[in-house]
Amino acid sequence: MAEKWTVQEVRARQVDGTPCWQVRVLRADGQPHVHVMPQDVLEWRAAEYGIDPTDTDTLLEIVLHEPHMALTEETEDEPARYAAGPALWEADSTATARTAHLDRVKACPVRITVRGQAALAPVRAGHKPDLQRVRAMREAVDTQRWAALYGGLPVQPITAEEALRA
Repeated sequence: MAEKWTVQEVRARQVDGTPCWQVRVLRADGQPHVHVMPQDVLEWRAAEYGIDPTDTDTLLEIVLHEPHMALTEETEDEPARYAAGPALWEADSTATARTAHLDRVKACPVRITVRGQAALAPVRAGHKPDLQRVRAMREAVDTQRWAALYGGLPVQPITAEEALRA
């Protein structure tokens, strides 16, 4: 059974000039735990996993659980990776990556309640996704996934002028 942690407060702060959210949670054993995340991480997760950028609760659920997801052991030849399902760059599609990542959230040994959690109100109020920015992020993610899966970008078709010169 997952260990339940409770969000206590959220504060906006700057870390080396980057706007961040500092989320203070109380672990099941009563010890405090602090999670600091860049404010644009919600836009990135929306872009990476094809999630509605305005669905702040789903995005927060993902981001707050990621540090607690099961990983494989790091070896000399292989870095640690998620223990279950394909990672973002290994998935054959955004839908496959999203399903695997949401399954990892559900299987997480820590459960942090997000929906209805009043302490997360500053994030909800401050998260104003720029849809054009998210679209550009999504294109960058798709391009990176293609390159990771296939070793590079497809060759662009040649123009009629190039064909005549060949």
